[in-house]
Amino acid sequence: MVKKDLKIRKMSAPDLVCEEIKSSILRGVWEENEKIPSEGELAELFGVNRFTVRMALQKLNTLGILETRVGDGSYVCSFDFDKHMQSISELYMTNELLEDVAEFRSIIEVECFRLAVLRATEEDLELLKECCENFERDITDYVNASEDSKNRGVLFQKFNDSDVELHSQISSMSHNDLLSYSFSIAKEPIREHMMTIGHERVKNLKPGDAIYSAEDHWKLYYTIRDKDFEAGREVLLNMINRTSS
Repeated sequence: MVKKDLKIRKMSAPDLVCEEIKSSILRGVWEENEKIPSEGELAELFGVNRFTVRMALQKLNTLGILETRVGDGSYVCSFDFDKHMQSISELYMTNELLEDVAEFRSIIEVECFRLAVLRATEEDLELLKECCENFERDITDYVNASEDSKNRGVLFQKFNDSDVELHSQISSMSHNDLLSYSFSIAKEPIREHMMTIGHERVKNLKPGDAIYSAEDHWKLYYTIRDKDFEAGREVLLNMINRTSS
């Protein structure tokens, strides 16, 4: 018996044009940052009217594949996976999902870390070192700011963002695109998780106190550099699950 919901959907003309343009971009006919033909040229190329082309271009703009510049034309965008996931994060981020973040991080980040130990290049290490420096600077600025400082909220957000970028760098050092994409998909829930545990870690610190979070992040750098997976794994898991400063 054939199910009634297995109907073949007919594609509209704008959707067909949209698919053809995407296919051309994937095949390298038009490359990143390259201007594509005008509406009139595309209409002639695909044998449709300009209104149909315009609707297809609007859809591709919404998807972030093209950028139409008024008075100039449409250009192929450099696709930013992280930016795309951030823009839709509110559609999938729930309280229940946040409860799963630590477990997810313990699986994905530890494996990224293991591969980083094996595959990290000198350039990777330099970038991670820069991330450690940024995090140490930003969290120190927050701890040293007076409690009534108007910028304290901004400083908290800044060191949290530095924390996220440091862990994102480690995921990219795995040189496994699927693992990196997995981290990017979960980046916004991870950011919320880091904000929660980050607050717990610094809420009792006073100016001049030792900032163990900064020390732990440097340990991640050193253990990758020295190819000491077990030591780094322990630090990383404690970092993900610890809630005290």
